[in-house]
Amino acid sequence: MAVPDDHDDSLEDIEVLLWGKEHGLPRRYPLICHLLDAAAMAGALWDRLLPAQTVERLSAEVGLSPTELRQLVCFWAGLHDLGKISPPFQSKSAEAYGHLLRTDPSYGPYLAENFEGELRHDEATHWALVSIFQEFGYPQAARGLHRGVGHQVAQMLGGHHGWFWRALTSREVAQPRRYRRQLGGEAWEKQCRAHAAAVRRVTGASAVPQQPLPSAVAVLISGLVIVADWLASQESFIGPRLPEQGWATSESALRAHWDRSVKHAPKVVKEAGLGVAVLRDLSFSEMFGFEPNILQASLVRDLPGLVRGPGMLLVTAPPGDGKTEAALFAASVLMRAVGASGLSFSLPTMATTDAMYKRVREFARRALEEDAALTRVHSMAWLSSTSAKESASAAAVADSVLSSVQASVEAAKWLYARRRGMLAPLSVFTIDQALAGVLPLRYNVLRLLALSGKVLVIDEVHAYGPWMHALLVRLLEWLGAMKAPVVVLSATLTGAAASSLVAAYQRGCGTDEDVLAADVQPSYPGWLFVDGTSGVVSEPRAVASERERSLRFEVRPVRRDVPASEDSHRLAVTKELLRNLVESCRGTALVCCTTVAEAQETAEAVRSWLREQEAAGKPVPRLRLLHSRFRTRDRRTITEECETAFGKDGPRPQASILIATQIVEQSLDLDFDLLITDLAPIALIIQRAGRCQRHKGPTHDLHCDHRPAWAAGDPRIVVLDPVDDEGRFQLPRAWGDVYYESLLRATSALLEERADGVVQVPGNVQELVDAVYAEEFTGNLDDKAQAELRAADIKRRAQEAAESQLADFVRIKAPQDVGRNLHHLSDTPVPVDEDLVATRLGADSARAVCAYEQADGLWTLDEAGQTPVPGVNEDLARSKRLGRADAERVADYMIPVPGRWFGERAELLELPAAWRANSVLREWKLIPMRQQSDGTWRGKVHQGCVTYGQFGLSSD
Repeated sequence: MAVPDDHDDSLEDIEVLLWGKEHGLPRRYPLICHLLDAAAMAGALWDRLLPAQTVERLSAEVGLSPTELRQLVCFWAGLHDLGKISPPFQSKSAEAYGHLLRTDPSYGPYLAENFEGELRHDEATHWALVSIFQEFGYPQAARGLHRGVGHQVAQMLGGHHGWFWRALTSREVAQPRRYRRQLGGEAWEKQCRAHAAAVRRVTGASAVPQQPLPSAVAVLISGLVIVADWLASQESFIGPRLPEQGWATSESALRAHWDRSVKHAPKVVKEAGLGVAVLRDLSFSEMFGFEPNILQASLVRDLPGLVRGPGMLLVTAPPGDGKTEAALFAASVLMRAVGASGLSFSLPTMATTDAMYKRVREFARRALEEDAALTRVHSMAWLSSTSAKESASAAAVADSVLSSVQASVEAAKWLYARRRGMLAPLSVFTIDQALAGVLPLRYNVLRLLALSGKVLVIDEVHAYGPWMHALLVRLLEWLGAMKAPVVVLSATLTGAAASSLVAAYQRGCGTDEDVLAADVQPSYPGWLFVDGTSGVVSEPRAVASERERSLRFEVRPVRRDVPASEDSHRLAVTKELLRNLVESCRGTALVCCTTVAEAQETAEAVRSWLREQEAAGKPVPRLRLLHSRFRTRDRRTITEECETAFGKDGPRPQASILIATQIVEQSLDLDFDLLITDLAPIALIIQRAGRCQRHKGPTHDLHCDHRPAWAAGDPRIVVLDPVDDEGRFQLPRAWGDVYYESLLRATSALLEERADGVVQVPGNVQELVDAVYAEEFTGNLDDKAQAELRAADIKRRAQEAAESQLADFVRIKAPQDVGRNLHHLSDTPVPVDEDLVATRLGADSARAVCAYEQADGLWTLDEAGQTPVPGVNEDLARSKRLGRADAERVADYMIPVPGRWFGERAELLELPAAWRANSVLREWKLIPMRQQSDGTWRGKVHQGCVTYGQFGLSSD
């Protein structure tokens, strides 16, 4: 519905002295120019990010034509900074405000001390727009002015800094300037109206929405406004548009500025890597270069007939059954069905993300019509060998090109260098990046926007505990509401877990409560599909596995409370198991440890043993250690070596041992002749077992045609079961809360009672996984062991309930519960930060860099004193910024560490100003390392001393 513009305000009434941008510019930029720039940028984003089918759906939901809705989005984006027409903001520049007062004294004077509390310009936008929208004819609610359409849109635009302000009361809506006197008086109100009317006329947005926006639509538009503001705030965009001194607004001047911005905005959006990924019409074999296996062929045959629009596909299959290719093919079917703009792929860890990035890149090379930006995004807790450099480098660029210092902190993570993140048409990221969208974090709407128009693949769902599962349920509700197709992949999944995921997506899609899935029993292996329009769940399709195999599990009790020289000690048992490999100097083995400290201890013991062998003139295998606590550059080198040595294509080494943490559990396509692993929950042990003789048949070894004789037969997996002096299970103190004790006890008992130690994959997998979670599990346990298991299980269930309760407490409301009050997306009863998801996954949540104090007082990144620490030694006071090369150099030496290391007893260097000015490095810690009398370098953290050496960063 269109409403005539009754206002007589002419374009000449706009006060050009009201400024919108000044940081980094030769002169202040008139606010009206920035508003028109943002409006033009929103239109370019609308055209490039949203396929035609999405636009048609959104228009139908809002009740307007596609053209009317696009004009409205441009208009709304152009109003985002209207709150800058207020005394608190304009007085931020004393010179500009003084000039304004001399021109028209009715704008002041403004004295901040006369007011209680600060009024931010984004909140001022919310307050100022409500009455303006009412005058434009936006409908009011029958019950309360604050529930009207105008208030909802005003609140949405007031959230352009990523945080939605509380809903106004009816009295505040009726008289905003009475209740917030910092908005200013009549002169300020007149300019707000004049600016709004001008933007409305220039954009042609005369239509008026007659009903509140669905919450999912409001989230999408809010995200577009934020990105439009950021793109329009770049110095490179503003510079050429700076009006000449003495410029005055007029019909022709404003329309000329608008036309110029409309012309140039699409190029800015394109250069930001934003857009649509267009698929070629290819068969499965053309996409991947091979014929589909049984699982993939089932999807090729049956899925297209089920897909009529958005929906959720659930695939369960063992490791190695081709779930990745199955998901990518399914995503291509869904992309075509809904006109999706791209593909997102989420995984649990940095390592899995890095590995998947390469596979998605190859898929894109084959499947896309033309190039589309592909990004890789990790949480701050999992900065990888490449993304650490990317993020620090990106921040160095963003901090120097944005016209707003405040905006640069967030925009650096989204828009610059290769960190355009989840907004790119193709993106691979850690799952916490997506789950943060359903936590009340600043800019959570950007994450939801990034997922809204694409197909999202969620991999390794079985790896998520109660906390993550509860957040995933809420995310699926939002994805359903946004009509975003989803593919869920899992190795194993209980019926209860599957039902909760399916029902969540159905709820988001608007499925009636009586149709929601209550008892989904997924086939293993197999798949099912949930129609996002009707809510109908297909019959599960069961398929055979082409990787049926027999695994031989051997349980070996080990002690930790006896001298390492005793035969029962964990290290002694490990060496005994490796003896065939070491003495023959043939074959490969993986030793998987629970903690970094135990991995380092194991590597040191094995290295000493190999040195003895070498001293006796015997050839020895190559020893490698891989865990998270290496410098970025060292970890990158080790990972690449492992992928070459133990990967599918080889060449394989004649003899090699890899000692690692569970970082290798899901991340890399590695193949070993023998697996020795600490006890873990059965599902994870089976996952690790996928690294033992993964590629059957002749290997790619340059030295021999087959595996060594000692590795003949079924893949051998040895599980080191921790026991006490009576041979009873004993949870190692060093493991802490890495795993639930009850799952470890049940797994130990389950493996022990299988006399032959043989497990059929996939045949026995589901029953084993279900068994360790069963309340009635007893196994072949005596009364004392059963009592201990029951006590541990009660504790686990209590912890799981607490995790679920916490997630339910802090996550945002479901789309249907947000309603017209967008503050529900930001409101939080307890403080929530971006590390919350990461730390719940047990990740190292802090980033550290070691700085070595040399004899001449120079601080360096290396022990040899060759690489000075940028920003510490040299004088950067003039620029107070690190350049891209310096930021990348620092990132090369970053080490992920536990946040608890930096308690009150830690000794840290004060971060230099140049680091604090970088939106990524400002969060890092700088550990001073000093050389001791014995030549070693030591630093001090909360727990004690740390050293860095061949086996990474270790603590006493």
